[in-house]
Amino acid sequence: MMKTFKRLLSYLKFAKGRFLLGVLSLVLSASLSVFAPIVGKQLIDYVANQVAHEQWVDQQKLIYFFVLYIVIILLSAIFSYVAYIIMSTVANDLSKMIRDQAHEHMQVLPVSYFDDKPAGKISARIVNDTEVLRQSFYQNFCNQMLINLMIVIGIYIALIAVNYKIGLTFLLLIPIFVVWQLVYMRRITPVNTRWRETVSELNSQIAEAIQGVTIVQAFGREEMLDKEFEMTNEEWYQTRRQAQRLDAGLTWSLSEFLKNLGILLVLAYLGSQYTGGVLGISVGTLYVLINYISRLFDPITQIVRLMTMLQQSLVAGSRVFELIDFPAEEDVEAEMRMTQGAVEFKDVSFAYQGDQKVLQNINLKVEPGQTIGLVGHTGSGKSSIINLLFRFYDPQEGQIVIDGQNIQEYSRESVRADMGIVLQEPYLFSGTIASNISMNDPSITEEQIKKAIKLVGADPLIDKLAKGIHEVVVEKGQSLSSGERQLVSFARTLAADPKILILDEATSHIDTETEAIIQRAMQVLQEGRTTFMIAHRLSTIQHADCIILLEKGRIVEQGSHEELMALDGQYAEMYQLQATVS
Repeated sequence: MMKTFKRLLSYLKFAKGRFLLGVLSLVLSASLSVFAPIVGKQLIDYVANQVAHEQWVDQQKLIYFFVLYIVIILLSAIFSYVAYIIMSTVANDLSKMIRDQAHEHMQVLPVSYFDDKPAGKISARIVNDTEVLRQSFYQNFCNQMLINLMIVIGIYIALIAVNYKIGLTFLLLIPIFVVWQLVYMRRITPVNTRWRETVSELNSQIAEAIQGVTIVQAFGREEMLDKEFEMTNEEWYQTRRQAQRLDAGLTWSLSEFLKNLGILLVLAYLGSQYTGGVLGISVGTLYVLINYISRLFDPITQIVRLMTMLQQSLVAGSRVFELIDFPAEEDVEAEMRMTQGAVEFKDVSFAYQGDQKVLQNINLKVEPGQTIGLVGHTGSGKSSIINLLFRFYDPQEGQIVIDGQNIQEYSRESVRADMGIVLQEPYLFSGTIASNISMNDPSITEEQIKKAIKLVGADPLIDKLAKGIHEVVVEKGQSLSSGERQLVSFARTLAADPKILILDEATSHIDTETEAIIQRAMQVLQEGRTTFMIAHRLSTIQHADCIILLEKGRIVEQGSHEELMALDGQYAEMYQLQATVS
């Protein structure tokens, strides 16, 4: 945790000037706040002395002390306001910087990082945890800790100056405060850690429930999800109750007890100083002592309670830094130039984990412009071939060569620059039809977007939309049908004009009419493009130049549709079975 604390403090260097200005404002505010009772003491002592000697009270002097006191209080408030504005701005800037870093780093993490992490938990780190850092650490802890420490130090100095015996005696409270703090930290740390975990879990459960709402309702699992959510929410509730009990017992209650005890002891001590019925100190001094002693415990209590915020910040910070520190994909700067789209797999073997190979000794040569069909049962390795081609993963053995270039020797971005993919589940972003097709690439013009739409046969979709290609698309394109989303996804790929085209079950979730539109468009679009098609419906790939049948990560049959049917092997059996079923 100390490492996380130091790392959070290190970000202050990016706002060093403003932070120091904020600290100066805090120092002035605290100093004036501590000095104000001294002016009050002078006013009280002056009035008391004049009355005691039956002398006239100078009204101008009263006004002078009163105005001076008000000015000091106002200046203290002004400097406090300035410090708050500065510190809040610094907090906003630094939390934005950390959030940007986390989001930017997320973009360069390997695909494997997301395999076993719910989207809700990752988003909670980038959004919720950085907000905790903004509010709890940079705005509250750094700000309030400084001002409370300054007030405590200032009050101790003032106490010693007014009455050194009382001031030095109250220094004995420091060991009590240290023990108090250690006990509080030890008790609150596991509570806050679990609290942040439950917040993350709640985010994950909500995101999952929203994304799978149709399945949940279709299978009547609402009650089950409610119970799971209520259990997590109850755990969150219990952590908050524990924190409240600790705050009440170890901050406010103990603080009030010590404050009242301190005032009682001071009054008892001062009472013992009566000599001949006369108090050994002035009324103003008594006012200052009681004022300082009463005010001493409030900032100390705040410091203890700030430890809660610190703990929350450290837990949140460690979660954010865990994301930021996760090793990014190692990459090279060399850029690959794809000229024709020739692809070759040379003795490629690959495993997602350990030695559990999902691809074994894959040898495949694809000429520019050829269409390759990839078929096989679930888990045979079809998608893994595409994952390697896109360099979402790299093979442990062998090479993948495009236009004579080993793709592992070039940056991932340049390898993917001339590739396009249409997935089984089309994903549309919030925006417009046009922005989803161009992906906000300024080099793709409106004319190119319209051309891509026409080529995929999506004209009827656009014609029925009031704003055409500028029609607003809601999250995930829920306002469009599955077939319409697929057409937009297809147009997106075509607008990029890739040399290598990947179709991953692109027609599996659309109706027969839409499939026919895409099939007609593909006959034109595949010209000059190397195309890989993953399909379970063998009828969609029977015109491919070469069909690869995979089984347990190995190529067991390959050839044209006619050649494989003549071979009368597994492919022929699969095709005949599908023909019989249909």
